[in-house]
Amino acid sequence: MDSKQTKIVLGLLALVLLAWIFSPLLFSFREQGLPISRTPLSFDEAESYRLVQDFVTQYPTRVLGSLESRQSTGYIHEHLEELGYSISYSHFDARIAGHRQVGRNVLAYKQGKTQEMIALVAHLDTARTTVQGAMDNGSGVGVLLELARIFAAGPTQRSLLVIFSDGEEWGMLGARDLAGSYPERFRLAAVLSLDHVGVGDLEAFCLEETGQLKGFTPPWLRQLARQAAESQGLRVIGPSGFSEYLERAFLISWADQGPFLSAGVPSINLGSESKEATREREIYHSAGDTIEKLKPASVGAYGRAAERIARTLDEMPVIPVESSEPFRVWDALFLRAHAISALQLLLFLPTALVLAAHVKNHRHRLRPILVGREILAYVGTVLPFWAIYFSIALFRALRLIPLYTLYPATIKDPVLETLPWGVLSGIAGTALFVAAACYILAKFSFADLPRPSFYVSKIVLLALLVTGVGFSLCYNSYWASLFFVFPAWIWALADPQAQGRATSRILIVAAAIPYFGLAWVCSSRLDLGWDFAWYQVLALSTGLFTKAAYFLATGIIAIGIRFLVIQSHENLS
Repeated sequence: MDSKQTKIVLGLLALVLLAWIFSPLLFSFREQGLPISRTPLSFDEAESYRLVQDFVTQYPTRVLGSLESRQSTGYIHEHLEELGYSISYSHFDARIAGHRQVGRNVLAYKQGKTQEMIALVAHLDTARTTVQGAMDNGSGVGVLLELARIFAAGPTQRSLLVIFSDGEEWGMLGARDLAGSYPERFRLAAVLSLDHVGVGDLEAFCLEETGQLKGFTPPWLRQLARQAAESQGLRVIGPSGFSEYLERAFLISWADQGPFLSAGVPSINLGSESKEATREREIYHSAGDTIEKLKPASVGAYGRAAERIARTLDEMPVIPVESSEPFRVWDALFLRAHAISALQLLLFLPTALVLAAHVKNHRHRLRPILVGREILAYVGTVLPFWAIYFSIALFRALRLIPLYTLYPATIKDPVLETLPWGVLSGIAGTALFVAAACYILAKFSFADLPRPSFYVSKIVLLALLVTGVGFSLCYNSYWASLFFVFPAWIWALADPQAQGRATSRILIVAAAIPYFGLAWVCSSRLDLGWDFAWYQVLALSTGLFTKAAYFLATGIIAIGIRFLVIQSHENLS
């Protein structure tokens, strides 16, 4: 590009950044929140703690499909039946490490003054590495049993569905089954999930607001839960700003609100954070998650916050019908849905402008044979990534990869720490074989073709990049803008004539820093280290990491590889 075009592009980049900085002042609204219930609370922390203790000590290994898990549902059934609820079960099939398991949800129903239903849910199952599971999630079970007692004592405005779900540890499978097949699911007005009372003293309440692969908690419910929880004197942590951007980019839920949000039901999960964060992390999914680590006072604070949220949901005159798209900037300030979409689209406008400038400057060089050469080279670059995906599918079909219904093995599961080097070598070997075959084929096929032109190749790659970004924005605009904005800017502006070959190569590789940074964050959250690569293989095999995301991402990565290659073109014209 000439100096004038470069200045225009850089000016547009500055305007894009200013638009992002000042958009909260121009296109936001403040969610006022709804009046929370002032009904006196009845939660009995001593009784709830006793219920948690009885439940986790009698049934310490409630793994999905186990006899002990099935027996624990009988314990729950007896308590709910004594309270006068109408009890039913729902069963679902699951694949866990290749084995078929049958999960069981316990459902307790209480008719209210209206047919509209509020659901309260807590998962009863544990991970395979857990003993007792007092924190995760015997605490939620004990709190929910106490809430069931409270709401059984008098009439409610709305009908109440109390759910003790199974299979949460493997991808909220019980909640997922209910959200998709429960006959009365269309009556659900809102869902409150209860998962995780932290060990020792509580530092804060935590709100989980992410849907499972789609959906997010609407602003009205986010603010209602926040205000109700804050009434217990603890701060409330929830996604906002960059943390919310990450949540919306991945859409991987960690509690039972996820499947209901995916089904379009306003839902939220109430969790908590301990003052002893390091100890809590060590105990999670381990034999140390026992009742002695919980404090009755913490169970009480959590239970009262849950009761306040539940009472408010029941007593509201009308459950709002509101979009989940507004983006929380901070506190109660939300960016309007159309504004965030426009800002995300604006991020890629400079790349489109660079493409237009290069086409204008070099259209006389766009010979079909040179364009076709670069397209074929790109196809040869992306084929090894396709080979990875299809080899994973093949190994799954051959039962060489453990089969899971949706989420791979839970955090700290031995499956994640015992890498099948034969399978991983087979996947890598297949990709390398395809890459070598493509390279040899290209070497012979391109021998008689004209020498490639740098700017023709760059125009083709920029066109592919803009196309890939367009599809990615349609798939998930948060994911697309998070991962592809730096490549789109840096690759478009990288020019060996202006910056030198070495510098331009360094810039092109540096565009991948966001991916490696986020991979490190995910790996840390899952306690996996370098084993995260194996987790990604499992997630691709189950569909947790979707086919569309994989092909879009690897398509963009292949463009980056080609950008690196064309920096070596001798014909820089």
